[in-house]
Parts: sequence; C-alpha cells; structure tokens
Amino acid sequence: MGKRFSRDPDGAVVPRKRPKVVHDAPTSEEIHSSRQLQQLLAFSQDPARARHGLQSFKLFLDELLNPDSNDAARRKILTDYLEAVKPPDGDETPVFLPGIMQTWSYGGQTNNDNIMSAVAVVLALLLKLLSQSLDTVQYGLGICRTLLQKRQLELIARNLSADKGKAFIISPTLRMLKEAVTFDGGAVAPPLFRARASTLKSLARNLGIVHMGDEAEDAKRPSPRTIAVLFFLAMLRVLHPEAKKELLSQRDIVDALTRDVKQDPPYLVRELLDGLRSHVLLDDKLSREAKARLLTASTLTRLSALYHYRLDNAAENEKSIADIAHEFLMTACTNPACGVLRLDSGFYPREVDANAAVSSTVGGDDQGLEAVVRTNKSTKNEISIRNYTLSNFLLNLRPWSSVKQSELVTSIFKVASELVANYFQNNKSFNFEPKLSATWIGYAAFLFNVVTLPIPDCFCRASAFPELPPPTSIVMDNILPPPLNQKALSRSLANKSNMISFFATRILVVAIEKLDVAIKMHQDPVHLNKVIWAEAARRLVNEFCQRSPSIKDMITAYRSIPEGDILHREAASRLLRLCYEVLPQVALSASFDVAPFLETALRRLSKHELDDPRDFGLILKELENLLAIAGFSPGMNWFAAPEGLSLSPFTLLLKVCVDAPHGVGLDAIRQVLNSVAVEQRLVPTDGKHPGLLVLLEALQDLRQTSPDSLALLWPFLDNCLTRCANAPAKYAEEKQETSQIPAGPSASFVSPLLAAISEQLPFVAAKAEEKATIKALGRFLPTLLGLCATAGESRTLLNAMFSTMVTHLADSKGKLAKAGIPEGLQFQHNPWPPAPASGSRPGRVENSQVDRSGSKTEPAMNAEALENVLHVADHLDVDNSALVKWSSKTVDELVDEGYLASLISLLVSEHASIRKEALVNVLKAAAKFQQSEYEEKEQVWLLLSELAETARDCINDGPLPSPIVAFACHALNVLRDPLSNLYPRVNTFLTRGPVWSLDKLPLVDELLSEEPDVGDAYYSQTSWLLGYLLDGLRTPRDLQLFHKQRAKGPVFQRVLALAANPFMRLPLRTQVLRLLYRATRIEGASTTLTTRFDVAGWLEGRQGSCADAGEAALYGGLRRRIWETCDRDRLRALSRRGLDEGCNITVG
Repeated sequence: MGKRFSRDPDGAVVPRKRPKVVHDAPTSEEIHSSRQLQQLLAFSQDPARARHGLQSFKLFLDELLNPDSNDAARRKILTDYLEAVKPPDGDETPVFLPGIMQTWSYGGQTNNDNIMSAVAVVLALLLKLLSQSLDTVQYGLGICRTLLQKRQLELIARNLSADKGKAFIISPTLRMLKEAVTFDGGAVAPPLFRARASTLKSLARNLGIVHMGDEAEDAKRPSPRTIAVLFFLAMLRVLHPEAKKELLSQRDIVDALTRDVKQDPPYLVRELLDGLRSHVLLDDKLSREAKARLLTASTLTRLSALYHYRLDNAAENEKSIADIAHEFLMTACTNPACGVLRLDSGFYPREVDANAAVSSTVGGDDQGLEAVVRTNKSTKNEISIRNYTLSNFLLNLRPWSSVKQSELVTSIFKVASELVANYFQNNKSFNFEPKLSATWIGYAAFLFNVVTLPIPDCFCRASAFPELPPPTSIVMDNILPPPLNQKALSRSLANKSNMISFFATRILVVAIEKLDVAIKMHQDPVHLNKVIWAEAARRLVNEFCQRSPSIKDMITAYRSIPEGDILHREAASRLLRLCYEVLPQVALSASFDVAPFLETALRRLSKHELDDPRDFGLILKELENLLAIAGFSPGMNWFAAPEGLSLSPFTLLLKVCVDAPHGVGLDAIRQVLNSVAVEQRLVPTDGKHPGLLVLLEALQDLRQTSPDSLALLWPFLDNCLTRCANAPAKYAEEKQETSQIPAGPSASFVSPLLAAISEQLPFVAAKAEEKATIKALGRFLPTLLGLCATAGESRTLLNAMFSTMVTHLADSKGKLAKAGIPEGLQFQHNPWPPAPASGSRPGRVENSQVDRSGSKTEPAMNAEALENVLHVADHLDVDNSALVKWSSKTVDELVDEGYLASLISLLVSEHASIRKEALVNVLKAAAKFQQSEYEEKEQVWLLLSELAETARDCINDGPLPSPIVAFACHALNVLRDPLSNLYPRVNTFLTRGPVWSLDKLPLVDELLSEEPDVGDAYYSQTSWLLGYLLDGLRTPRDLQLFHKQRAKGPVFQRVLALAANPFMRLPLRTQVLRLLYRATRIEGASTTLTTRFDVAGWLEGRQGSCADAGEAALYGGLRRRIWETCDRDRLRALSRRGLDEGCNITVG
C-alpha cells in the first residue's frame, strides 16, 4: 500500500509537521497623554494591536520605575489614566483596568501565550509602581481586588499551571502575585490566601523549575523557582499566624521549598534563611506544631548541605552561606520554641517512668531499669527517644569532616542528652581504629567533644533524682561512646604516632573525670533506694573498666612518651592520677614504680632545662600528678637520693618550690611536702604551727639575699632532712636534753629538724673544705630560728640551740652571738597566718570550743550527717525472690548481675524453710556451673560446694554466720576476674579443705599479717577485706566473732590498728569507721567496744592527731554515737565518771 500524503483543496501537498511558532517582538510607541494611553490599552481582538499597547505601557512603566527618573509629567499621565478607567462607585463588581482585563481574558480564550504573559508583566510593574506612593494606593487596592474576581483567578491559575517550559508566563504571574500579596502592607493578603486554590496553583511544581545552564543565574532574569521562593517568603511575612500555620501545612509546597536550595543563587539562599528564621523560627505567635511541619528531618538535611555551598561570593565583611546556615540550624535544633527539639527525659528511656517503676523493681533483683532496657534492646534494637526528627537528621551529618557540623551535633547532644546513646547505636559506619588521617583526626576531635559534654542534673530534666537510677548502658554510652572500645583505645595508646596516642589519652582523661561525676551522683545521700543506686554505681564502674584500656596499657603508653613531649606527658600522668583517685581497685591491680618518673621530672627542673615558662608550668603539673600517685604507694622513698641525683626527692621538691619563677602555682607541691614532713615528724604536729612553711620562707629569703649561699646549703640540708626522717624520735629527745627544760606546756617545743641541724653542724665545721657551707649557714640559721619563734616555737629552747650552734659558725668577732635570734620576723613570701575568711561556709565544722563550765569541747558531726557518711546499706538483706529468679538466668548473668550472690545471701534468713531451700538451690547452681562453659567454672563450683558443705550440718540450728556468707559473696566477685590481686589468695583458701570453720573469719589473718602477692596490692586487698567484714557484721552472734580472743589478737583490735598507718588514705580510714558505726547498731556492741577495746579513747586519740577538721568532726560524731548507744551507768561505774568528761563534745 502506497504512502499517503495530505493535500490542500487545490491539490498541493501539505506537510504533516507542526509549524514552528515564531515569537515576533511586539512594536511600541512613546506615550504622551492619558488619552493616548487609554486608546492603546483599549480592548481589541487584533493580537498585534493588543501586544503593541501592552508593550508601550510596559516601557512607560519601566521609565517611571527607573530610580534616576523623576518625570512628574509621566506620573500625571498615569494618574489621569487610572482615574479615567476607575469603575463607578456604585458598581457591585468593580473592575479596574477593564481594557487590560478584557485583553487578558481574550488571550486566554485564544490561547495566546504572548498576551497572557504581557498582561502579567504589566500588572506586576504597575502594582510595584503604585505601592511607592500613598496617593496611588487606592488604585492599587482596586487592581488587587479585581484580581480576586472569579475570571481573573481562573486566568491566574491558568498562567501558573502553564507548561514548565513556558517560564515567560509563570515568572511574571508569580511576580504579580508577590506584589499583590505585599501591597499596602499585605492588605489583600488574607483574601489572596483564601483563594489559594488559584493563587497557589502548581506552586510546588513551580518551586522546582530551576535555572538551567552552566553559567550563574542572572538576577535580572530570575528563574520561576527564585520568584516562587520570594512569593512564599512574602506570604510568610504578611500573613497572620493562623493563615501562616495553614500555609506551612501544605506539605508539597514546604517540601519543594528546600529541595533545590543547594542550586539557588547566594542572594536567594540568604533571603530564604533570613525569612524562615525571622518569620517562622522566631515568631512567638506561631505554634510549635506549625514550625515542626516546616523543620522536618528532610528539610534540615537539605539545609545542612549548605555547609558545602560552592556558589558563595560573600564580600569581605559579609557572612558566608555556610555561617548563615549554621546559625539557622543551631537555632532550629537547640531552641525548644522552634518546634524541633522536644523535652526529653535525659538518660532515662522515653517509655519508662522511673518513679512509677519502683514498686515492681525494688522488691526484685535491684537491677533498676536495666531489665527494661535489656527488653527494649532485644525486641527493638534501639533506645526509645522523643526527638525522632533530630535523631534522623543527625544520621545525615558528617561531624568528622566539618568543624561547624561537629559543633552542631554536640550542641544538639547538650540540649537533648537522650540522643547520644541513640546516635552511636544507629550510626556504626565509622570506627576508632587508629589511622593518622584527616578523617580520623576529625572523628577523634568530635568524640572528644561528645565526652566533654556535661551530665544532666539528676540524670534528667527534673529538679530531683528519680527513684531509680538510669540504665547503666545509656550512662556508659555518654561517658565512653561505643566507638571508644577497649581494643581501639588500647591500640591508639600504643600507636607510634604521638598525635594518636595524645588524642586517646585526652579522651580517657575527660572520660574518667565524667565517670567520677556520675559515681558521685549515684552516691548522693538524697537517694531513698540506696542499695539500687549503689549497685548501679558498681555496674557503671565495671562497664567502664571493660570498655577502657587496662592500667598496664596506660602505664606502658606513659613510659613510651619522649621526654621532650611535655604536653603529652602531663596528660598521661594526669590519666594515671585519675585512675588512682577514681578507680583505685583498677589502678592498684598493677605495679607502677613512680620513682623513676618523679626523678626524671625533678632532674629537668633542677637543671633548668626549660626556657619557656609554659613548659615549666607543664612540668610542674606532671610533677603534681606524679606526687599524687606517689601518695598511693607506701613504697615511695622520699629521703633516698636515686642514682644520678645528688639530692633526695623531698629536697629536690623543696628546691623546685624555692627556685620556681614568680607566679607559678605551687600549692599542690607544698601540700605534698607538708604532709610528708608531718608524717615523718620533721616539723611539729601542733595544729597552729605552719609546718614546713617556716623552712620554705627561710630558704626563699636566703635566695633573695645570697643565691650563692643557697646553692651551697642544699647538700647539708638534705643530709639533715634524711637523718631526721629516719629517726624522728631520737631528735625529739635530743632537743629536750639540750635545752634542759622539762617538757611541760604546749609552747615548749621546737622543730625536730633543728635538732638534726644542731647535731650535724659540728661535723661540717670540722671539715676544712666546708668553710663556704659554714658561712652560708651563718646567714641562714638566724633567719630560720627567728621564723620558728614567730611560728610559736619556744624561744627559750631556740636560744639554747642557737648558743650551741654559734660555736661552730664562722663568728670570730662574735657578731652572730651578740645579735642572737632576730625578733619580729614576718612571712613575706608565704603569708602566715592566712587571712581570715569573711564567713564560714555552710556545713563547716568549727574548732574546739570551751563550754560554760570551762571544760574543753571537741567538734563533732551531728547524727544525721554522721549517718549519711558512715551508714551503708545491708548487702545481705534477704530477698526471697532470688529462689526463683536464678534458675532462668545464664551462668554469666548469675555471676555478673548478682543473682548468685542474692541466692547465697538467703543462708542468713531467719526462716529455716528458706535456708533449706536456698541450700538446695546453691547445690543446683553448683551443678549448673560444672556443666557449663564458664571460664572459671571449676573455682565457682568449688566455692559453692564448700559453702554448701559448711552449711549442711548447721542449717537447722539457725542462720549461717554473716561473715561466712559475706565472704562467699565477695569471693565470688574475685573469682570472676582472674586479674584480681586476690585471685591467688582465694583459690589457695578454697583448696585447703572442703569445710570452712564457723568460728574464724576467712582470710583475715593472711591479709592482715602477710605481704601481698602482687606489688602494691596491700591497700586494694585491705579495702576488699574491710568491705566483706562490713557486710558480715549484722547480729550479736557476728559481733562475738569480731571480739573473740585469738592468737594474733581480736579482729576488732587488729582492724583499729590499721587506721594508725600514716600512709592509709581517708577512704580506707572511713571504711574502718563504717565498721564501727555498723557495730553501734547492734545491741550491746557499743558497751563491748568501750570496755574491751577502749574505742572511745582510740577515737579521741585519732581526733587529736587529725589535721583535717572534717575528719576530726567524724571521729567526734562517732564518739558521741557510741556514748549514746552504750550502757552509760555501767561505764560510769567502771570509769568513775571519767567518760562523762571524755565525751564532752560539740555537735557542728
């Protein structure tokens, strides 16, 4: 079949293709009168004539809108024209500009795109011009009302819904609507918005018609999207809150608003962000729900893309697009009034009420909210939160690649702390494996900022702590985020790159500081459920130890740091110090000899190798940290010169304090020196004496007057200090014999160091090569003795000593003997006495006072404060539900989460039936462990079996002794950790025999009498021992085991002797006092302690030798507690009323 061709009536072939539309440029003419203008704009069905008139009017308006034009005649022509075509006043439907409106309608009927575009252009220009003068506002309002008529609204909708390629129609129409909605301050904005079916027709689509091409968008010929965005912002600016809320509810429009924001020109981005910030975010009249409809996760993500905006051409003093976007996102995401941020519950899951859950958990397993969180994780694998929008938004940010994004994320975490754990749970794309790259450094900096975030008050937004503690997993993720696991941190510390190691060290420092804050919040005395909070604190510490590197890794990393890297060494020493202070059970598990590092720091300071004062300050900081660590080690020898140094560490520290530049903080080093001097009895222990401050002042005075003499003095002074520290009692006796004055009043004392100086002076004077030293001592000793007199030492004894010293000094002319000890010397470098405080702080304990009868009274802590400090919850408190709970748990859960310990605790129950059932279940648990794959199953099985054999014969007679049960519970915690320094001890005990003796306390003799198996583990073992003894003292029967006479003395007597150890720190001394306080809660125990062990006298002696007022008040409060709970009549008779006077104390 042949091809067919179209033919016209004449038979000629007609092509089938659509003819090409050619847009001819319209003609125009210059306008000289209003009459001419009326004729040009009169309706005509001739398209060419209509376009001719509209083009002439457009050029006429362009001239009037030209800012350089001030043609009054042209304005008069326009005014006359508008007045001429104004509709009559009585018209029901007045139509302004009838000729133009009819032409527009005709263009719509004939599908003439050129006319429809030209009308919109003319109306937009006319409204813009009329808005510039108050005289022409009425005409503009009439035109706007005409646009609201049905026919014009249909034409507007048709223009807006034109094909996407007809931007020459869409853009003028949007510009016309923008001018109309803002005309006269938005006078017609409400009716225009009510007609949104026409005026907002296809607005979402038009917001997507962007500029095409490689060149930048021309501001004089903007794309439809640009004009549509400006139209939307104009509506936000003039609409009332309810209409604005309705506008923001148009999802398609709001979504299209920011879809292509990254391609917009800079000026439009600025206007968009400023408009949304001013008229949405900061609009107090707009509801949070309306704002939230705009600030969805997708909108925030698109705006975050502006961090990498590449079209910015900001001027020198102008903010960049990235800065403006950052400010916008910071306001939107951190201000609750903006609708995105919701009030969270801190570290508590959203679906759990920590107060309402008490009734169902307190009587259970003391796990708090842990069970709830475990259930959530097993079912949803996520943490329930309130801020879902922010959670989804955060996953699209890259905080490791941009400082601003890192700041935004951490700012969000600060105001919505629930998001920290949720973020790292959902974002597992990046790990912390050490690799020196820009990405790793950025991620490390981001993690450091996250760790430094503060913990919310009370762990939530409430004003008081909830009944239950927050889940340990959530708290832990806020302290050490999951990427910072033990493997990654250990590798980072051991990395050869100093930068990677330094980053890991700094992160661990702030993490342990944050852990310390969390522990103190768990231990706050306001908690009602102290057992649950204490258990949560224990779990938190255990979890931290499992996630952080071992103390051995930290020590190894510190040893590998070069001496020249001062900043890194200071951070690493601070990390070790924090481990000893916050995690002593971990720190003391490894042997760390601090002496070599202390010597290195002292050597550098003594040789003046540091020219920069900042380096000197960092070395001092490192020295302070090492000194604090040395305080935990009883093996530290302060008075033995190490190899390579001529002076002892104590003397070198003195030298550092004397030679330090002015303004360098030395308070910490001075406190360490003074505490060592007091412990070694180098200085008087009287509370009013300034201690080592006298020697420091004399040395600094000599440094100012004669620096050369000071350099000669150090070896002699070091010799005297060493001898005095090795035999303090000897020099205390010698100074009494030298003075020939009997020891009587309290003012008759001098420093033992002076006696050592007096003894060694003749030996130095006998050496010919020490003449220079003798001259230096002649300058130094009078000042030292004069300052001792100012400090309150006996001038009589000082004069007697000085008369002996002068015979060996270079005083041939007798000037020194004649001058004697100078009087009235003042402390110039170290002010003493310190300036009195303006007022005592709340809770401060005052010094000893004198009551009305004239007898001396001692400070004491009141009963409530004493209970808060010394009372510890009974960890063997019977929980019968343990009989059921343990069977459904795995062996790991039995040990790690305390279910097995709760089962063992039932052996002290008062009910025989419960004890028997508990014994049967203990045997079942032992069998379960023996058949399991638990690593320490043999040891746990042996422990449970021996406990069952011990209890089998006496289970019917009564409860098992509490110390036996407490030992079993505490030994269980030791067996779960093979690295524990008590692991060998416990295993040795278990292999001795199948049954334990019920009248002996396990491991007490071994731990109190024998040296530890591992390094400096003595104090950690003592802490464990006191903990299990405290839990084991509950009943009068238990008390008998504590005061029973034994070969090495009663347990109570040996425990009291522990506190006399000068190296024992306050936490361990407090643990001894807790044991005494627990005893006072047992009937008759206070009387037994007083009659058999004279505990009142022991407390009085400890109080008198205590330099800390708070600790002294603790001793005084415990003395009062013992006096109030004992049999007073019996004790008065035994002491002949001496205890009445001895217990005269004042409650602070």
